[in-house]
Amino acid sequence: MPQPWGETVTKPLKSIVEMIHRAYDGLSARERQVADFILESPGEISMYPASELARLVGVSNSTVTRFVQRAGFESYEEMRLAAREARSWGSPLFLAPREGEGNGREGLIASFAEAEMAALGAALDGLAPALVDELAEALVAARRLGFLGFRNSHFFAGYARWQFIQFRPDTRLLPGPGETLAEGIADFGPEDMVVVVGVRRVVGTLSRALEALAGRGVPVLLIADPSARGMPALARWTVTCPVENPHVLDSYAGVLAVLRLLAVAAMRRAGKAGHDHLEWIETQHEALGEFD
Repeated sequence: MPQPWGETVTKPLKSIVEMIHRAYDGLSARERQVADFILESPGEISMYPASELARLVGVSNSTVTRFVQRAGFESYEEMRLAAREARSWGSPLFLAPREGEGNGREGLIASFAEAEMAALGAALDGLAPALVDELAEALVAARRLGFLGFRNSHFFAGYARWQFIQFRPDTRLLPGPGETLAEGIADFGPEDMVVVVGVRRVVGTLSRALEALAGRGVPVLLIADPSARGMPALARWTVTCPVENPHVLDSYAGVLAVLRLLAVAAMRRAGKAGHDHLEWIETQHEALGEFD
């Protein structure tokens, strides 16, 4: 059964590094070579069978086996699985490439641009026009529109809210300043809507927030990445935005593009009412001298 979002696997995700450091003083010289190779880029072992790791380090298969046991794992596959789950979870330590990899500055810029365009394209390609129309209608029709996210997702929720306040009233970032989450969503119900951004790495509070919203019958749009587990079942709509790329940090180009696309589509759907709301705001900017 897939692990629910916000929960860890049986062995803590960072345990590979911690366990190797704890065992390091008791390792032989050859076993330390294996340890040093893994510690330099722990996520890479998720891609190697034991024999390939032995070849890359220049040691025997039996050395790798002894190292794994002394590090506290029952098998190499157990250690490899923990590394794979850490990569999926989004730990930058496990996503980082080995030092010295890359093709210099120009190569980095080109590969970075390619990765960003791929993330952007994958996110937008996953949106059917009919779904965009349905979401735009719901975003405009909602009595109250809330935006919710934790950790880095809080930034994206705030960005999305800033887009929507330009053309529709009663648009909130949840929870508000000084509020608890319970206070923030207390007056939300079936006539309202909440956009929840939950891209890795998420916290356990997110699942409880979704459960609370579902309990009140609030329609939820979940913006998630492919590692989402369990959460989509609590949302009416889910839009998946790939974030993993060849570089050490996740790409959020697709997340921002999807949020902006939905704002553009919703503003078009709002029509004259949306235009009038924006016009009033711009008039007040001038009257209040807010951009002098």
